[in-house]
Amino acid sequence: MDKVSYALIGVTIYLSITLAIGIWSSRRVKKLVDYVVAGRKLGYLLTYGTILATWFGTGVVIGGASMAYSFGYRGVIMDPIGAGLCIILFGLFIASILRKRGYLTVSDFFRERYGEGMELITAIVQVIAYMGWTASLLLSFGAIFNVFLGLPYSTGLIIGTVVTIIYTMLGGMWSVALTDLIQSFLLIIGVIILLPYVVSAAGGLSVIGKQIPLSDFSILPEKGWGYLGYTGLLGAAFYISSWIVQGLGSLSCQDLVQRALSARNERISKISSIMAGITYIILGLVPATIGIFGRLIIPDLDNPDQIIPMLGLKLLPVIPFTIFSIGLLAALMSSADSAMLIPPTMIVNNILSKTKPELSDKQKLVIGRILVPVTAVTALIIAMYAKTIYFLMNFSWELILMVQGIPFLIGLYWDKPGRKAAYASIIVNLLAWIALIIYTLPLTLDVEEGVLEWAIWDSIYISAPPALILGTIAFILVGLWDKKTNQL
Repeated sequence: MDKVSYALIGVTIYLSITLAIGIWSSRRVKKLVDYVVAGRKLGYLLTYGTILATWFGTGVVIGGASMAYSFGYRGVIMDPIGAGLCIILFGLFIASILRKRGYLTVSDFFRERYGEGMELITAIVQVIAYMGWTASLLLSFGAIFNVFLGLPYSTGLIIGTVVTIIYTMLGGMWSVALTDLIQSFLLIIGVIILLPYVVSAAGGLSVIGKQIPLSDFSILPEKGWGYLGYTGLLGAAFYISSWIVQGLGSLSCQDLVQRALSARNERISKISSIMAGITYIILGLVPATIGIFGRLIIPDLDNPDQIIPMLGLKLLPVIPFTIFSIGLLAALMSSADSAMLIPPTMIVNNILSKTKPELSDKQKLVIGRILVPVTAVTALIIAMYAKTIYFLMNFSWELILMVQGIPFLIGLYWDKPGRKAAYASIIVNLLAWIALIIYTLPLTLDVEEGVLEWAIWDSIYISAPPALILGTIAFILVGLWDKKTNQL
């Protein structure tokens, strides 16, 4: 048998194990709290593993290597560096606070802090964002099964989606956390195993040191705020945005919050988050480094997204290739199960609970399980008709930042501003953001040589920092004004 056949056998065994875990985990689920936050019983290892595995998806492996191939470490500031920083900051300043308050979702915080209107708005935004993320992840199943295992794209898409649906639907957060622990171990080995083969094929570290400039390993902007093709104010805004969109924007995302709320206590929530963030940055720079080294092996690659698949197929022998394939699939599934669980959680806990308050806990649990396959099918339909799903997904993440970032981050530590301040920050953020996107689009179109999708993506990022500054000012001023008028 060739190495693809061996990899297919290994993947089959791995998928069987994940299904078995899902079936076993279902016995632990008696109430909604068991399904959504694993009964708040996760220890250090499970909390650490599920945070790391959820965030470490194929995007940071394939996408990170691609960006580093083109731009060096500057191309991966957003992810994994900014994303890892986000997890660390979350552990230091947020995780224990949320765990102590005993929420089920991040929208529970907004209900308690700003009222049911903000709860509903943030829940809807989270559903939209995670539906887009789910769509992009499920589509990746087809690509991985096709490229690495030789199966037809549609077959791989169906297999990966169905297996993930089954174990997520049955065990909820329990099965997600348990499979994530295994997947985190597999993805660490799978990613690292390729590096020595790449170093050897590139001629060794001495050759690499002579041919790869040190500037490729810098995360500072180039002269004149040069960053990813931009300079001056545009370059500065793009550079700052790459740090804050993930570094600050994902602090209020449900996938991270849900894991903090699943921990047994505040200390576990805090320490596990910090350690997962540190690991994420270190591990996430491995595929980025492979992408940089890969230039010496496959130079002038038209599509840098192919650098990891091409190196894996070209360099790895049978057993390492099998481990590598399982590791990639584990990275994908560990993100897909988490993304798939979140829309049902938000709908049942923060939307249906308002329209159908008479629902019992058992009924909510049943509805939550039913909504898992509904989420997956809906996401696939969206993906089939949205040619720019990658950009829609990233737009959704920015939308989370624009809608709830400021009220969440400031509201955790300053209890005076109320719902008026929250609404003011949303309105100012969105209006300023849209206006700046329209204003900068002709400039980004010029840099991206008329490619509209890339130009829109750049404008979305470049416009974020100034919009957030204006939104923060609005939140503070309205908060102070509202406090003063209430005292009159």
